[in-house]
Amino acid sequence: MTEEKKEGALSGYRVLDLTDGRGTYCTRLLADMGAEVIKIEKPGGGSARSIPPFAGNMPHKEKSLFFLYRNTNKKGITLNLENPDGKAILKKLVTSVDVLVESFDPGFMKDCGLGYETLKAINPGLVMASITGFGQDGPYKDWKGSNIVDFALSGAMIGSGFGDGKPTALPGSPGDDAASVFAGVSIITALYVRGESSEGQYIDASAYKASRHFLYPWGLVMWHSNYEPDKPLPGPEGRLGAAVYPVFPCKDGYIRVVALTPRQWEALLRVVGEPEVLCMDEWKEFYYRIGNADVLFALMTEFTAAYTMEELTEMGHKEGVPIAPIYDTSGFANSPQTKSRNFFVELDHPVIGKYKCPSPPYKWSVSQCAVTLPAPCVGEHNETIFCDELGYSNIELSALRFAGVI
Repeated sequence: MTEEKKEGALSGYRVLDLTDGRGTYCTRLLADMGAEVIKIEKPGGGSARSIPPFAGNMPHKEKSLFFLYRNTNKKGITLNLENPDGKAILKKLVTSVDVLVESFDPGFMKDCGLGYETLKAINPGLVMASITGFGQDGPYKDWKGSNIVDFALSGAMIGSGFGDGKPTALPGSPGDDAASVFAGVSIITALYVRGESSEGQYIDASAYKASRHFLYPWGLVMWHSNYEPDKPLPGPEGRLGAAVYPVFPCKDGYIRVVALTPRQWEALLRVVGEPEVLCMDEWKEFYYRIGNADVLFALMTEFTAAYTMEELTEMGHKEGVPIAPIYDTSGFANSPQTKSRNFFVELDHPVIGKYKCPSPPYKWSVSQCAVTLPAPCVGEHNETIFCDELGYSNIELSALRFAGVI
């Protein structure tokens, strides 16, 4: 007996994806939840297809792991938005969609005659999200961000890297992905509101603001809790490094322990057998533990060295203190948690063949949220969209291709 396939929470909704690199994860989130996402790239493919690493370590527009991961479950077409015919085709597509997401520089869509007010006149219920580095307006809108700039401005870099070394950037694109999550949640909220009002909304998402709120919110919390008019703002935190979120060696690798609150500290004491020296009252104070991190590290290492990552993780789970293994890529892929949740699913791509792809990091009980299709090749669904849906003939499609429209 086969399991009945569930509908996604966004099944029935249609999305135009005009992102290229930044913001692409937003539309994958919507696609995972069942939305029909049509990715629109410039003729020949977008720049995100050139982002390494590549499958087989061979640079190729269909082999970028960055692109493959962020564009699963989507259809793909090509369209030149700077061409009059391309603009006209986009406007036709807008009439039948619920959402449009773009990541061009501020003002690009408006300058092309495709701003929100223009598209809303065509489709009053359209929800449109623009994802940029610093927003659509304001004094910083023309600044050029990057992965390391976004991560540094978030405040999170102060806790990245070893405490006695230089701050380091987080791999990947955490700032852009934070903006994608922000935009995705906002889109879902706007669609919910539209159910009552029938009106669409415009969403302005910036990687700077999203990363400031999502990657390292503690600075904002401290600012608001300590703010007093006419008094200087609190200064930045010091680089406390492993004193706050320590990493300890064990038999087969490393673990990270988070014992900040009194409850967590008491649970950690139970894990290590409540040694007399750590049961002294002064160790209950969080700042005392930070100030004596070297002593605590030596005592903890003596204990952790006798156990494996999995054993220590289970001890922490049992007593109520967060202890997590620090895996390398292979360790994560083969961990009991990853395997039990069937986190990696097999997809079959026309160019790279069968491969394992990460699924969404959450599972829902009522609706489906899953990866079922590989990322599209360049223009893979041109004929489906332009001919079957919009009514172009094969001859007209060839003419559009020859004219550089698609």
